[in-house]
Amino acid sequence: MVTFDWKGELDRRGHQVLLSGQPIAIHCHHYNINLQKTLEDSLGEEGIRLIYKSAEEAIYNDLTALLEHYRELRTVKSKLEMASIMYQNCGLGIIYPQQVRSSGGYIISPSSHHVTGWLAKHGKRDTPGCHFSCGWIAGALAVIYSKPIGHYNVVEKKCKMMREEECVFQVEEF
Repeated sequence: MVTFDWKGELDRRGHQVLLSGQPIAIHCHHYNINLQKTLEDSLGEEGIRLIYKSAEEAIYNDLTALLEHYRELRTVKSKLEMASIMYQNCGLGIIYPQQVRSSGGYIISPSSHHVTGWLAKHGKRDTPGCHFSCGWIAGALAVIYSKPIGHYNVVEKKCKMMREEECVFQVEEF
């Protein structure tokens, strides 16, 4: 059994916060939602792709480093669990992988930092808005299934920003 000591793995180097030696960014919902709104309003689809790709690349690098450090996490199930715990401990919310395989599947999120922030600042959306989570899931699954970055396409089918009961992310191979 692998024991992961979050307090031991979180550290500071000057103004940086580190997780297993890797710098991580922590922002409040004001920053994240204002950044998202600005990118959507100014760049449209290109801004949405920028959010997605940034999250995908960041988690790809971070989860790769984390799993290198914890080599005893060998099964897909344990890696999926670690990714879910990491998502939650980084303050992003809760994700539950459902029927996830290397060819795709779906993930449910009953709670999200971005949803809470968006609804508090802007209210209900007419379109799904969890672009960061979509990219994060794509990058994490690429690491877990030993695929290259950009291998997965994640589309949000239901979004709590639209007042759905939960966010549902469909994962497919490109």
